[in-house]
Amino acid sequence: MKYSKIKPYLGLVLAAAFIAICFNPQVKTILTLPEQQTLVVGQSSRIAIKLPRHIDGKIDMQVLKPAFSYRGDAPVSINKNGGVFEILALKPGKASIRLNLFGHIPLKAISVETLAPKQVVPGGHSIGVVLQSKGVMVVGYAPIVNSGGDKIYPAKEQGIQLGDSIRKANGMEVTGEEQLAGIINAQKDTPLTLEISRKGKMLGMNIQGVYCAETNRYRIGLFIRDGIVGVGTMSFWDPATGEFAALGHIISDNDTQQGIEVGEGHIVAAAVRNIKPGAPGRPGEKLGVFDEKGGLGGNIIKNTDAGIFGSSQSGLPNPLLPSVEVAYAHQVRVGSAKIFTVVNGEDIEEFDIEIEKTNSRNSENKNMVIRVTDPELLALTGGIVQGMSGSPIIQDNKIAGAVTHVFLDDPSRGYGIYMDNMLTEMEKANAAGKNISTNYCRLLIPAQLKTPANRL
Repeated sequence: MKYSKIKPYLGLVLAAAFIAICFNPQVKTILTLPEQQTLVVGQSSRIAIKLPRHIDGKIDMQVLKPAFSYRGDAPVSINKNGGVFEILALKPGKASIRLNLFGHIPLKAISVETLAPKQVVPGGHSIGVVLQSKGVMVVGYAPIVNSGGDKIYPAKEQGIQLGDSIRKANGMEVTGEEQLAGIINAQKDTPLTLEISRKGKMLGMNIQGVYCAETNRYRIGLFIRDGIVGVGTMSFWDPATGEFAALGHIISDNDTQQGIEVGEGHIVAAAVRNIKPGAPGRPGEKLGVFDEKGGLGGNIIKNTDAGIFGSSQSGLPNPLLPSVEVAYAHQVRVGSAKIFTVVNGEDIEEFDIEIEKTNSRNSENKNMVIRVTDPELLALTGGIVQGMSGSPIIQDNKIAGAVTHVFLDDPSRGYGIYMDNMLTEMEKANAAGKNISTNYCRLLIPAQLKTPANRL
């Protein structure tokens, strides 16, 4: 029979053989081994491969060179006991491990990252957040009634949009609402040159003010805001660096839902005076007051999707748990846990929750689905409320992350962020030399703490 005639059948035979091999239990075990593993120093991972005796001795696992570690040697070691390979994390670093047949035929490659154990002080403290924007933010259009009785909007007509940040006026840095209003009024009928920041791009605009009889000054028809305040929760403090993390999510203006480009900011102590319980379709909130003499403070360095980060050298002790080890993403499991938060005054309390689902670390701040199970907290708040963002999640006596969001249709449930993501952003903030960030930030602002917008 000619090869051309048997070729189609040969392909079918090879395909069938390949499928059969893949479904072989031993081969399937090797094929389904994870391509990546994460271990904390001192932790080990066991990989069991059941093979026939005559093959078992021909399988080995080795650390490939080069392997990166902080002290030059391989960050992991491998021990074999029968058909079980044990990977032991020795020091922080990264390594590539390969499973070989007969010493040189590669069967499977695994990337291993080993992390240093880390201790932090868990949060739970109620904090007041004060952010000053770079320039002033446009949050609405305020009509000007001209001499003919018509409502006009000079800035809107020239293309200014909600969420724009006015950085300069006639070449001068804009530092606040009153300063910019004074520049506009002094300009009178002469066109004003503005520099606008819009989604990371700088734009130039010329706008002529119009005299407003109601306010007895020249205006350009905008509502603006130069800062924002709110209540949130401290997530953790690193005593080794003096860095803190809070909120677990970014901060935005409540009217425009646009990110605020932050010029500077700080945190102060806050006390919870009342709780507005949540209900399906209506998020609850903590009603708090700031206490600048409360002994808690720090400067905000960076604002990101993973929360706000800053520096506090005074220390942020937690009476419930003075120090706690970090649980990295691979150590977080579905099951019972606790959160630390304040629901009355300034006292941190612990409450029971359930981690219902763990997601990929790649999601910025929705890594876990959590549910409040504590009867006391459910009776008081209905579950997760605004101002609770940043409350640390403790599992197996380790800090696994922080609360970030509430489900609007079920306030007993919400999202949490992994510590991995928060620590990554904290390292970036530290590497930036503690410069004030220009990243966008969002914060749910309790009603009694909204910063009023002024007319321009």
